[in-house]
Amino acid sequence: MILSQAILARTDLLVDGHTDRYEQVGKVPGLCVGFVPGVMPGKWFNRWRDRYSALAPLTDVALGESKGLAALDAFADMVLVRAEDEPAARDKNLYHAIELYREVPVVVLPKDHLFTLLEAVPVADLAEEFLLQDPREIPGWEHTEQTRIVQESRPLPSMRHRADAVELVAAGLGLLVVPMSLARFYHRKDVTYRPVEGLEEYQVLLVWKRQVRPEEREAVIQDFVGITRGRTAASQRGSDTRETALEKQSREKEEAKRKRQAANKRREAEDRKRRNAQKSGNLRQFQAQKGAKPAPKGSGRGSRGKKR
Repeated sequence: MILSQAILARTDLLVDGHTDRYEQVGKVPGLCVGFVPGVMPGKWFNRWRDRYSALAPLTDVALGESKGLAALDAFADMVLVRAEDEPAARDKNLYHAIELYREVPVVVLPKDHLFTLLEAVPVADLAEEFLLQDPREIPGWEHTEQTRIVQESRPLPSMRHRADAVELVAAGLGLLVVPMSLARFYHRKDVTYRPVEGLEEYQVLLVWKRQVRPEEREAVIQDFVGITRGRTAASQRGSDTRETALEKQSREKEEAKRKRQAANKRREAEDRKRRNAQKSGNLRQFQAQKGAKPAPKGSGRGSRGKKR
């Protein structure tokens, strides 16, 4: 199954229903990297395409919330996920994972909420608010002095994802703590957000499976890891960059062209010598010098066999 078929077979993992861009991908083996909403991998994708697109075209796939590890099983080589949303990504027996960066936690609230008067909201001030989530899912909540904060016992409304939660915030049903990037991703005109003081930041991880791969595939994976870690185009580590690969291909084509031209010239020279020898009657001598089987006597051009 080629990459496009694998992606289109799992549209439930995608962030939206726009699948047209995936219909033609994967015809040339390359690298497939998925990323969850709000994550910002653009600078790494751009660097890859500048350096390595000639060797391994990049397919970037926008995934739904908490769909990163499922995408690894379905079609992706690597994924960018939030550790708090997919804690299994930290399982060192199953995955390689490196931290790329961290995100500031913010509280999403209606524009007319009192917290909008603050530049940042202390976590203690959330004690009297109803959160549209399990507080244990918020990084660092259990390590703060506010573990005594008890949420109202009323059940949470039905929500498919954080976009639904933001709609409920706009309706005044509660507040929501998310990474700042997600607050921006699900932005609405009737809600805003403020940073929360006293919480840990969200971790964004680059994750790929622990498994044995062919050497060339492992090299591609490590090249992308190198880019996320700041490896420059001048680095001696990793595979050839796009420019180097194109130069190498150009040199190989020129060398093959020179060899073909030289071989053609040798054949043309041999043909001229053979024709000259044939015209001068020295064809048998020419063939003997070349180690070829002499032609039958009288078989030269213009010869007339004797009548019997």
